[in-house]
Amino acid sequence: MFKSKRNRKQPGIPHPDANLAAIHASLVAAIEAVEMLQGQRGSAYDCAVTWGDLIVLGLVQEGDIPPDVGADRLRR
Repeated sequence: MFKSKRNRKQPGIPHPDANLAAIHASLVAAIEAVEMLQGQRGSAYDCAVTWGDLIVLGLVQEGDIPPDVGADRLRR
């Protein structure tokens, strides 16, 4: 199994206090976190895997996706 050598205990998103510097730091950290999950930044090993990725790889079928996942959860 793959084990990342990267330190997983990175600081989280700072709490945005009522000053501009704290809000900016929180926003920058949130953008970085989203970009890492989307695979736009950082290692390819650290990006999120989606249900669509698993379907394309043939690891799951559409019927295997739990009904309460995603935007279709209200229609099922």
